[in-house]
Amino acid sequence: MASIISNAGADNGPVSVAADQSHGHEITTPSPCQTINLNNQIPDGFHQLPELPVKLPKHGEFVHCLPPKPPIYRKFSVFLAGSIEMGRAVQWQPRMALELSPYPITVNNPRRPEWKNDEESMRQQVDWELSALEQADVICFFFDVATQSPVTLWELGKYTDSGKVVVCCGKNYWRYTNVKMSCETYGIPFVETFAELPAVTVKMLKEKGMELDANGDLIGENAHVTKPKPRSKLKMELEIAALKKQVADLQEMLERPEMGHTA
Repeated sequence: MASIISNAGADNGPVSVAADQSHGHEITTPSPCQTINLNNQIPDGFHQLPELPVKLPKHGEFVHCLPPKPPIYRKFSVFLAGSIEMGRAVQWQPRMALELSPYPITVNNPRRPEWKNDEESMRQQVDWELSALEQADVICFFFDVATQSPVTLWELGKYTDSGKVVVCCGKNYWRYTNVKMSCETYGIPFVETFAELPAVTVKMLKEKGMELDANGDLIGENAHVTKPKPRSKLKMELEIAALKKQVADLQEMLERPEMGHTA
């Protein structure tokens, strides 16, 4: 969702240009119906994406999905939330998909190759992303330190207490402290380098129930089960606490001497 939603349809006039005070480069806002290439190879000035040490074997059941085509779901899926910035962010999404390709999972990547800045494309993109986010077992956030990514910050706030978020945010990101403190407060796995991100993502998948055999295949049927509309972790914890209190109150009533006798 990130920058596609934040910028699309934002300007009804010609392309506007504004200076990015924090990083010293220009930001352009696309005009309506303009087609934007989101697959530009952006220089990685902060060296955020390390070189691959070895060629990774792709699992036969691994699927990498991009909008507008509907996702092909395996039992477990990862959504790549994070910086896009209308193509100005580094190409971390395909790299993350490559890092996860040895596993029999679905990776949903919202960074489509091209973006047409019109209402129909916007609705299509939003529907695709909201559905994929809802069905995700893990939502993987990456903050490109050379961007501001305000909508990624909003998304993180929205899914903070979902119990399915992992975050990568380097110290050079302009809201690094805010992101780190939020993760610490809600117990979200947090790393500072991209090199650490695949491992924490796989760890959460395993915590969600992904079990692999010696060949790297999923133990059990690799079939997607549609998830119900998510409830926040905080809301569930409050409901559980309320139920526990009701049980404790009932137990206390039953233990009172007068409750064991009739008049």
